[in-house]
Amino acid sequence: MKKPRSQWSIAPWKRPTLFDDEPAPVAPAVPDVAIIGGGLTGLSAAYHLARSGLRPVLFEAGLIGDGASGRTGGIVLEGTAAGILDEVDTCVPELMRLVDGEEIDCDLALPGCWEIEHPKDARAAMLPWSDDGRLVSIERTVAGGMVQPMALLIGIARAAMRFGAIIREQSPVTRINLKPELSLETSGSRINPAHLVIATNAWINATLPETPLLHSSLTFACATEPLDASALTAIGLDQGMPFYTSDLPYLWGRPVRDGRMIFGAGLVYGKPGVLERTDVAEGDSRIMLERLEKRVRGLHPVLREVRFEAAWAGPIAFTDDSISVLGPHPQQHRVLVAGGYAGHGVALSVRAGELLARAIEDNSPLPRWGSLARHNRAARSS
Repeated sequence: MKKPRSQWSIAPWKRPTLFDDEPAPVAPAVPDVAIIGGGLTGLSAAYHLARSGLRPVLFEAGLIGDGASGRTGGIVLEGTAAGILDEVDTCVPELMRLVDGEEIDCDLALPGCWEIEHPKDARAAMLPWSDDGRLVSIERTVAGGMVQPMALLIGIARAAMRFGAIIREQSPVTRINLKPELSLETSGSRINPAHLVIATNAWINATLPETPLLHSSLTFACATEPLDASALTAIGLDQGMPFYTSDLPYLWGRPVRDGRMIFGAGLVYGKPGVLERTDVAEGDSRIMLERLEKRVRGLHPVLREVRFEAAWAGPIAFTDDSISVLGPHPQQHRVLVAGGYAGHGVALSVRAGELLARAIEDNSPLPRWGSLARHNRAARSS
């Protein structure tokens, strides 16, 4: 079995094998759709396209789950980081329908998610935490929950393959030509797809020029050892609710079925090529992980000596206004681009993949807020 990416350390998820010992099918020279990126967006697009009878081929430069989708903490949220927008207002129930319909065993639980803040004065719904000396309150519960991200990814990938999608791991695309005809080059082969989906998220600008500027970063997470019921009760997390701060300094977290807690915080920005080579055991990334673990231990006395079983990083991308990119490339309408989910990528990216598939299947319009032209205009005016 091929080894996953290691310089960002290893997330504490099992990595099931995607293929048996038999070699993966050969990609046709003229597929209906080529997809670049084996995260939730790309796999969701492959699934929905194949289910409709089209022939998608997905190219992943590494292994499925090497990037953001396999390294997310697995918090499921509705809508976008900028709020609920047109056509992405039912991402959570639609994710549940996909998981239930394909019988994907991924620990999906949807009790809601707490938005927490650091108030100046004590309020009724307080958590028993001291976040660097600051109070922490539960402001509201929003739609969402949590999921085991690697199991969700592999489940969608297997469902896509059952419907006829071809998935090619360790197959980096080395060149994309928009004109005079749409083509891409990979592993010494030239492919001429009818449509192309770019689903590389934090690497979009490196994958294809003249795409809206994304601010790429690594974000950080750690997993504690299993905590007993009394410890979870003491820290106010015995209800099994995930949470994230709606103010700064940001922090998110969620329980795992076996009693572990996952916490996340911190960003280290950089160009895709730099982030690709970043080792989390060194430099600013190491400092971020150390700060995160120190912050978690300081939340409550029962966490003071807690042992961390894993600490890792994964890529994330933001637009200037936190509204995702989702639309055709201005130079080639048969190329569709999606990404920049700003921390809301679990349910939203699965929905984005479905919207991309519909746009290809029957020319359904994609939402105006995702237009590459709109993002470029916003960037010029900022």
